[in-house]
Formats: sequence, C-alpha cells, structure tokens
Amino acid sequence: MLKILSVMKLPVHFALALFSTIVFALIYVYTQVLGVIHNVDIWFANISPVNLTLFVIFSALFGIAMSFQIYNWRQPKTCNIKGSAGSTSAATVISLLVAQCPACASLGALFLPFSVITFIGEFSVWITLASIGLLLFTINYLGGFKQVKN
Repeated sequence: MLKILSVMKLPVHFALALFSTIVFALIYVYTQVLGVIHNVDIWFANISPVNLTLFVIFSALFGIAMSFQIYNWRQPKTCNIKGSAGSTSAATVISLLVAQCPACASLGALFLPFSVITFIGEFSVWITLASIGLLLFTINYLGGFKQVKN
C-alpha cells in the first residue's frame, strides 16, 4: 500500500485533508470574484468544465499534500533535520499556494499588465496542469508514493 493512502486512512489526517481542500477552494473562489460573494454563482456558471475539473483536482491534491506534510512533521525524528527541505513549514505552504495563483487572472489583474493577464488566460489550463504536476512532485518528494507494509 502507498504511504499516502495509509496516511489518508487515518481519520485525523483525512479530516485535515478535507478541511484544507475546502478552505483552499473557498479562498480561491473568493479571490476569483474579488470578494463579491453575490458573484459566486456567476463565476460557477462561466467557468469551463475543463477548468472546473482541474480546479477540483488541484484543490483535492492541495488538501492531501497539506495533510501529508503535517503528518510528516508530526512523526518522530531519528536525526536532526533542521536543514532539510521538508522542515520549512512557511515555505511549503507558500509554495503550494503560489502553484495555483498564476491561474488567478482576476486577482492578478490588480497588479499585472493586461498583456500578462491575456497570456495567463490563454494558457491557464497548461499552468494549472503544471501546478498539479508540482503537487504530485511534492507528494512524491515527501515519500507519499513509497510502498509501506500494513
């Protein structure tokens, strides 16, 4: 069995993954409508099925990666890991959030020139696919795809 599956079987970490997924999705949708809650239904009506599917996949992977990272932090350590990549909590969270944000054209419109927004809008599916790949790489790097004995 894969380590990530054995961790997600633990009720605490499954709940944490679900909570992280929901919180990320809420924050993402909120930024997409620029804080106008009444426009959420319009956003869902206008998002393409491909982008919605990728958004759901990314949100779920975000929650799983966050929960798995917390699981790894909570495990007893046999050596000093202060310098390792997995021990920097703020950097891990920020890197997970940054992965999806390039696809946020509405939030980026506040700070970026129109030509950049047009580019991001044109390639948002590819940017989101790359972001999903980064999350899968993160889970793999943390050891989530290693086999464990039951």
